[in-house]
Amino acid sequence: MTNPNLSRDFLHACQSGNLSSVKTLVSKHDIRDWTLFRHSTSGDTALHVASREGHSNIVRYLCEAFEKPDFRVDVANKDTKRPLHEAAQFARSDIVKYLIEKGATVDALKRADWTPLMLACTKTGSEADECITALFEAKANPFFRNKDGWTPLHMVCRSGNETAFDLLVNRFPECVDGRSNNGRSAMHIAAFHGHAGIIDRLVALDSNCVNARDSSGSTPLHEAIKGNHLTVARQLINFGADVEATDNVGQTVLRVAAIIGNVEAVGNILKD
Repeated sequence: MTNPNLSRDFLHACQSGNLSSVKTLVSKHDIRDWTLFRHSTSGDTALHVASREGHSNIVRYLCEAFEKPDFRVDVANKDTKRPLHEAAQFARSDIVKYLIEKGATVDALKRADWTPLMLACTKTGSEADECITALFEAKANPFFRNKDGWTPLHMVCRSGNETAFDLLVNRFPECVDGRSNNGRSAMHIAAFHGHAGIIDRLVALDSNCVNARDSSGSTPLHEAIKGNHLTVARQLINFGADVEATDNVGQTVLRVAAIIGNVEAVGNILKD
């Protein structure tokens, strides 16, 4: 059985980025297989925590200084989450690129439904954009769906990352047609989260998307009101959203507004 104190100390040193301490532990205890040391709850290894924290020095050491195990770059925790998932989720672009170079499985699945690309698409900023670009260059599949039917583009429409949207759609324009399991389109998601820039891009691709309906009959305008994004609601109306549209239970946008207590504000929009 692995010494629990040694496991704790080794994982802590890797999480802290203290390469000197890591090397000292390896030498003192003749560590040959660091995958034996894991967090008891998650099953995370040193490579998981170092990738998450962005410690490139530790990541390189773990991948290059040991002869075994052969699967170390793709080592999985209890949720089958790999170090590449961690690096992508926390927008560690240098580590994403390094792990890919070392042979990490680009479309590995966490919990059988989340890819590194999906996780990268939940983030914003230049580091996230670099992660997405690197994953695309490694042939990551943008059409994988999680258990809810969400694709990487749906994640982008939730995060509002306009650069990531362009990276996806310029390469794979057909991805805008994807629907979640409950029929939500990219426009529904962007409207609910109030991302005007994403909405502009979607309308430029297909003006009909402003009146798309999900499985409950809701339109993007319904979703904008549910999300309390009145500026986006006005934007959708200007693009031709049907203000009289009702969902499957007969609710108009004004009825939805009444439920969330915003009748007066929405009434002012509808008068324009």
